[in-house]
Amino acid sequence: FQVVPGITAANGCAAYAGIPLTHRDAAQSVCFVTGHRQLERPGIDWSQFTRPGQTLVIYMAGRRLGEIVGELLASGRAAATPIALVIRGTLPDQRLIVGTLADIAAAWAQAREAGPMLAIIGEVVKHRSRLADDASDQSQDTTRSALAASVTSSS
Repeated sequence: FQVVPGITAANGCAAYAGIPLTHRDAAQSVCFVTGHRQLERPGIDWSQFTRPGQTLVIYMAGRRLGEIVGELLASGRAAATPIALVIRGTLPDQRLIVGTLADIAAAWAQAREAGPMLAIIGEVVKHRSRLADDASDQSQDTTRSALAASVTSSS
């Protein structure tokens, strides 16, 4: 992989995690928000992020994840909504924690991870394993092809 100027952290993290931000069967829109806020400013109206067919990406959600999840649930987002936490996204030591809004705060607390974290919330998270498997298969095929070419040219 390489760094491409102009690619947002959300796009990079989602791509490395194998999660599409939109998908014709799961989400037709995506919203980006920050998990941080200044104390003197009003908080985010989380109710605007409860629509079906919408992916929500939250930058820097780590410190307030429990509060944010609580706000989303109180605003009507289903507890079974899939969520993925991408920690240290696009780096060699990237880590992914996948769960639902009902259990993710506990999983995050138990993981005790450090580093920047991006949350991806919505049905698109369910497509992760299929896309990651496809990418892995393609990577293995490329590796096999490269090895075969190397062996053939060495003969």
